[in-house]
Formats: sequence, structure tokens, C-alpha cells
Amino acid sequence: MDLSVEQGCPQCGAPVSVAESDNFFVCPFCKVNNYIVNPAGARYALSCGNSLEQERGDLYFIPYIRFRGSVFLVSGREVSHRIVDTTQLGFTDLLLPPSLGLRPQAMKLTRVSYHASERFLPLTIKTQSILARAANLSAMDSRGNAQMLHRAYIGESLSFIYLPVRQKERNLFDAVTDSALSPAPTDTFLQERSKPFQRKWQSDFIAALCPQCGWELQGQGDCLAVPCPNCDTAWELSGKGLRQLAWQQGESRDATAMWLPFWKISAGIPELAISTFADYVRVTNQPLLGGWPRKEELMSFFIPAFKVRPKVFLQTATRMTLSQNHLHLAPGGGRISRRYPANLALSEARQALKVILAASALNKKEVFPLLPRIRFTNVCTTLVFLPFHDDGHDFIQEQSGVSIGKNVLSWGSKL
Repeated sequence: MDLSVEQGCPQCGAPVSVAESDNFFVCPFCKVNNYIVNPAGARYALSCGNSLEQERGDLYFIPYIRFRGSVFLVSGREVSHRIVDTTQLGFTDLLLPPSLGLRPQAMKLTRVSYHASERFLPLTIKTQSILARAANLSAMDSRGNAQMLHRAYIGESLSFIYLPVRQKERNLFDAVTDSALSPAPTDTFLQERSKPFQRKWQSDFIAALCPQCGWELQGQGDCLAVPCPNCDTAWELSGKGLRQLAWQQGESRDATAMWLPFWKISAGIPELAISTFADYVRVTNQPLLGGWPRKEELMSFFIPAFKVRPKVFLQTATRMTLSQNHLHLAPGGGRISRRYPANLALSEARQALKVILAASALNKKEVFPLLPRIRFTNVCTTLVFLPFHDDGHDFIQEQSGVSIGKNVLSWGSKL
């Protein structure tokens, strides 16, 4: 479930409400398009009660880690997956509630920013440990004692939510409800263990303008990559701002086609002697219809650049990768009326490569044991928009025949 965050517009200062997953928003007052950049991860705080807002000077903030996304696990001869949505305590040196419960969903959050008197408690547990516990990886492994060969978090949203507390002598109080919490070991415990707001935590806002030509970029809330309709460049939001992408698009005569984004990741796999698509078909032992691929065609993975539930993500990436010899790609350009937002980051798509390789392999005995030491070389990435025909219930890719249900895309937008 997405959370609601209140903030001010960086251009006009008007109050704006955005979703937790939003990277792009349009101010309803000044109509300026903005991107949100979180170099060190998004950080939010629960709002104090009205009577306590005047006492912000003695507030301390307890960190909780919020994770939402899909977890994939390769073990034995299986690829398993599940969706995880959890908020867990990140400071374990006090007896505090292990989770924030429903409060983040029920309350509006505020984006953490600098206040000279506020102090923050550090994480005392590694983020990876929290994710592994939250995902309950042992429960995902149906064989119980099968060796875990690979694990990937894909489509993840990782952020910090802070619970404000007050300390009076050794007594701790929840600053949201003013209810008592477990006492602190000493009168100065929170003061000694906490630190002030760090500059690297500050969210930055940049105008959504093409860095090359200055044209206004058009996107939706959680989109991470968008083409410029004026100069035919494409840009991805990174921790340092907008980064230019190579991009392509398919061919279609259907004026009503829906163009879905994919990450085309070309790479070699030396451990399996794979450098071309023909090598990939041979190693994974795939039966292909329509003839054997050309030997000189480089190996590329086609990973959805949009969020869908794990099963559909795995099926779509596998089928599109195995259908790449049917696709007709050309340099991106021109205006397209129906373009689906690219809301899955390239960095996460790269984590999916081993998962797609494992899902494609029919000869699992030969491929699975090599997964831990497989490395991808000569990696080249491209954002690709492919045309899908609308048949009423599904979107069907015109050249490969791969179909995606409309309700699947609608449900995936809430991940």
C-alpha cells in the first residue's frame, strides 16, 4: 500500500500531497513539473499531535525501515518469489514497538528536513538483515535444506520512517500519541546516542526539464525514465539528477498501440560461454520456432521497465528475452500518444539477469550450480519502447505475441 507524504512545492511553496513512490509531480498551483532526488534514500517522519508541534525542540527520532517490493530466490532447481511490504524497527538498543503498524498508512507523513534542535537515532542493525528477515527466505524455499544460489530484490522501495519520541528524565513518550514507552537506561541516553540531521539526507527537487534542449519532460508519479519529445533524447532519474540514456523503439502501424518500456541489457556470460543469442538458446536448451537465431546477434536480456507482480515479471522477461530475434528496433524518436511510464530502475533490472537466466534454463543441473560465480561482461544498456496491440482485455506485443493483461498493469502500478 502506498503512503501519503505532505511537502511544500519547491517553486511556489504551496502544500502538495504526493505518494511515497512518487519521483515526479506537478504542482497543482504553479503547474511546474518537478523530480524528487533522494541521494541517501527517502526519509519521512510521523507527524506529531497539534499540541506537541510546539515542543519540537526536545524531539528524538527513532528509525524504522520501510521495504516494499518483490523478492526472488533461486535454490535447488526452483525459482521462487514473493511480495514483501513491511516496516521494521532499525534501532534495537531500546525496547520499542517492532513495527509502526498501520500508522504510516493512516497518517500523512512529512519529509524529514533540517531542524537545528532535532536529533536522530542511528541504525543498529544492517539493512540486509532486516530485508532477509522480512522476506522470510527460509519459508520461500520449498525444499527446506536446498542451497540458496541467488537472491534478488526487484522493484523495491526502501525508505526510512521516523517515530518522534520525547525523553523526560528516564521516561520516554511517543510524541504522536503522547503515550509512555519503555524507559531509557539513563537520563541522557537519547542525547548521547543520537546525531543531528545529516546534509546528505536532504531531498533535492529539480525542474523536470530536458538538460539538452530545456523542453518540459512529461511523466507520471513514479516514472524514473522519460524521453524528451522535442530533441528525441531520453533521461533517467538518478541519485545525482537526470542521466542521459540510449533508447530505441519498435515499429508499428497501429496508431492506438500502447508502448511499454523494457530495459535491453546486452551482456556476455563467460562462465557459460555465452556471447550471442544463439549461444544463450543452446546453453539454456530452448526449442525455438521460426528458425535458429543468427550467430552474430549479440545476447540481450529484455527486462520490463515497469512494475508488475513477480510471476508476471518473470514470465514476461523470460518470453521477451527468448523472442528478441522477432523484434524490429530503430532509434527512438517522434511523438507517441500512449507511452506507459518506466517506473522500474535500471539498477534493479540488472539484478534480474541471473533470475531470468535461471528461469529460462531447461537444463537446470548444468546452469543452476554456476549461478553464484556468474559475472556479466561488456554490459550495454538501452531503454526500449515496444508496441503492444490493445485487444480489449490484454496488450499483445505485435512481433513476439507476448501478452500482458490490462488488469495486471493496473495492479502493478500499486506495487
